[in-house]
Amino acid sequence: MTEKFKPYGIREVDHSTFGGIIYLSDFNTDYRGKNNTDGSPIAKRIISNQKFDEYCRQNSFIRQNGGNEK
Repeated sequence: MTEKFKPYGIREVDHSTFGGIIYLSDFNTDYRGKNNTDGSPIAKRIISNQKFDEYCRQNSFIRQNGGNEK
């Protein structure tokens, strides 16, 4: 067996996406400050970050193709 095993699951960083902002309160799972009738604030931030990544990907694609979307 000539392959090296990485026991810690170290991953390479992907700088082509925005990883988002992590708040200390994200780790406090016992906090019940109010009812989240509009959904989880953490989930909303994740969706917002994914939309930002998609916007940046489309913007980069348009710049590379001289303004032509397809």
